[in-house]
Amino acid sequence: MSDQDSGQEKTEQPTERRLRESIEQGQILTSRDLMMSVVLLAGTVQFYFIGRSFFNDIIGNFKTGLDITGPLFRDIPLLAIVGDRFGSAVLFVLLFSVPLALTPVIVQVLFGGFHLNFQNLAFKASRISPFGGLSRMFGMHSLIELGKSIAKVIAIGAVGFWFLSAKLPEIIGLSSSPFEAALENTGSLFLLAMLFLVGAVALLGALDAFIQWRQHTQRMLMSKQELKDEHKQTEGSPEVKSRIRKMQQEIASRGSVAQVEQAQVVIVNPKRFAVALRYDFEDGTAPKVLAKGTDAIALSIREKAEAQGVPVLTIPLLARALYFTSEIGAEIHSDLYRAVATVLSFVFQAAPDADLPEVEVPEQLRFDGNGRKLGVAS
Repeated sequence: MSDQDSGQEKTEQPTERRLRESIEQGQILTSRDLMMSVVLLAGTVQFYFIGRSFFNDIIGNFKTGLDITGPLFRDIPLLAIVGDRFGSAVLFVLLFSVPLALTPVIVQVLFGGFHLNFQNLAFKASRISPFGGLSRMFGMHSLIELGKSIAKVIAIGAVGFWFLSAKLPEIIGLSSSPFEAALENTGSLFLLAMLFLVGAVALLGALDAFIQWRQHTQRMLMSKQELKDEHKQTEGSPEVKSRIRKMQQEIASRGSVAQVEQAQVVIVNPKRFAVALRYDFEDGTAPKVLAKGTDAIALSIREKAEAQGVPVLTIPLLARALYFTSEIGAEIHSDLYRAVATVLSFVFQAAPDADLPEVEVPEQLRFDGNGRKLGVAS
């Protein structure tokens, strides 16, 4: 099936969000034929097991209930008489009807889940539009429903005709049977006919359930483009997330400039990147990044360091490696220990006018100004 929006084929399983939105829009997996057939089957089974008791109780109550002259002469209230004579019949009716009322709910919960959607009760002008009504009447869905209805009538009619043909001698013989026997045989034939008819309806209901499940599954499928669009809406586009991360880094960098005065050295590139480092001799841990930044923030770090007398060393490869592999407040990358140790040793021991030592930066941590790794040493 083609995706009308993007022209892509829908082959991907629906996401949780798609399923949730479909439920909110009233697209719920259901089958009225299945629920109707299960209700009829449940009613027939109840009649089969308790129909005789129910019938005898109703007849007995009517026979005795019609004679109320005795209780009336004894000044017994009419409601009490009715309750006494027909209470058990009411109980039978409740025992019969309550399970039938709960059956559709149970079937829906097991088949498509139970969902309350009050949006379907809201007024929609499209429901009273003549053009919308005509499109629904002559649309593909209506034609499918019409075909299903015709198929049900034919199937049930065929089963009924076959049953009557097979039981015709017994039906004719009822006229010559005693009343009680004829009544009992009639009830048996009726229940048997109901079982066959309900069986046919149940098969049609199962078929409709499969069709509804198939159509619902096809409607819920998504194209690859829909998955990508939903991911962007849920997680945000990569461009927006990148800008947010950059802003967060800039805010963190601006806040860390104040810690430059605690640094022991600032490594720059020479203007675009700046990273302030400190090594704690007491802890003996790896050097940590106190501040880092680019452009304006890098300039602020450099000016702050010069004002505080913190050494500023121009080592482009190391400055970029520290900037792209370390976070503010965290230890430097383990592969940069040797390079930073060389720099710190120079800062602590060398004379102010001494030449910078050669600092070796590992090739896998060499970056250009955009954070892309360099193929060869520069």
